[in-house]
Amino acid sequence: MAKAGNYRNLAPGGGAFAEASDWLRFRHLIFHLVASDLRSRYRRTYLGMAWAVLWPIGFSFIMSTVAVRIFNQPIQTYLMYVITGFVVWDFAGGAVSQGVGSIQAAEGYLRQTRLPHILFPIRTTAFLFVNYCFANIAIVLVILVFDREAISWTWALWPVFSVLMFLFATPLVAISAVANLKYRDYGQAITLAMFLLWYMTPVIVLRHVYDSPGLATFTALNPFASLCDMFRDIMIYSRLPSLYDVGLVCAYTVGLWIVALGWLKFERRRLIHYF
Repeated sequence: MAKAGNYRNLAPGGGAFAEASDWLRFRHLIFHLVASDLRSRYRRTYLGMAWAVLWPIGFSFIMSTVAVRIFNQPIQTYLMYVITGFVVWDFAGGAVSQGVGSIQAAEGYLRQTRLPHILFPIRTTAFLFVNYCFANIAIVLVILVFDREAISWTWALWPVFSVLMFLFATPLVAISAVANLKYRDYGQAITLAMFLLWYMTPVIVLRHVYDSPGLATFTALNPFASLCDMFRDIMIYSRLPSLYDVGLVCAYTVGLWIVALGWLKFERRRLIHYF
């Protein structure tokens, strides 16, 4: 019998690939947990999941009514620009900020049974993905009202882009989760860092601003900027995303997965002691 002081959650063995694939055995648990998260978020609200559609529309209208006076852009053009940027940021940026507590919140599960640690970052990403899908309804509604000419065959690429963004976001959640467990100052520091990155990414500020000499190099290496560009190309500009943006995001995705799985594998038997 193991002593109380030496308890360890023996996560499934194997290499990094096993850590990445073993969650499939628990996919039904993920569905249950995501459904529970959604019920918790919208519990006791009259509109429920409709807020996932109304929130991006409301945010974009507020930002647009103020910003059109600064940038001298037609409100319908700027509104579509803002709502597409907001939806991408809410998913990809939310992976970092909401990922902070994804494993910490699973302490009860991890102390009671063997579960792959990647399961809980995937849970957070899946929750964000559901909200992202509902937010895309808001984008379609705005386009139908303000610019139906934006409807294009490129919309057929939406599922491909969405899968890529899911794959990009999941290791971000995992890295944030492990970092927060080991270093409890991480949660505060990353909030400030993401606030800065928000302004360094073309979410609400017009894209040409980021091509200025002082920002062009950073923007060219910023995967969040590439995600915004790719999404807008598909949804409102009716053109294929650039190969550079696709390649940059794919390269970051592969690199982030290597870091996330490697770190989870390295910390696997110690994570329980960080709670």
